[in-house]
Amino acid sequence: MYDGVCNLCNSTVRFIIKRDPQKHLLFCSVQSPKAEPYLRGLGLSRGDALKRFIFIQEDGWSQGSTAALEIAGCMRYPWPLLKTLLVVPLPVREAVYDFIAANRYSWFGRSQVCQVPATSVLERFLDAEDLVLGRCSEAAMAADAWKEERERHWKRWGKGRWRAAEML
Repeated sequence: MYDGVCNLCNSTVRFIIKRDPQKHLLFCSVQSPKAEPYLRGLGLSRGDALKRFIFIQEDGWSQGSTAALEIAGCMRYPWPLLKTLLVVPLPVREAVYDFIAANRYSWFGRSQVCQVPATSVLERFLDAEDLVLGRCSEAAMAADAWKEERERHWKRWGKGRWRAAEML
């Protein structure tokens, strides 16, 4: 899973696709509704997932620098050699990862909506339909959060009070 509005993240996904000709890896943007069951299964919020790249495998999952190095191990030579960096202590790797992640928008920019991949690689995206139909965006995430908040309010106070609160 990756941040679909992050230019660095989208470039990284394209880079990985070019170096994974056997199509071992699939992708899903965190902003997509399709990401929700995976996030729930991992016990992560979307906010958590937006901070760290997530790699899910049959035998478990990883995030951050570990996820990036595990993915490098799935690409064609010479990229698997990067897995040797797993010997670097985790706090050191994560400090570098977190520094880049914290600055990625200012250094590389971002989009308002998730970028749609080329038609030739759409099959690699679990959320291809959402990407094409524009259902993966920060605005969509905000609308979903608003709907969830409204539902919680209705359960607690009823529809009438919500409407009164909206008018204030």
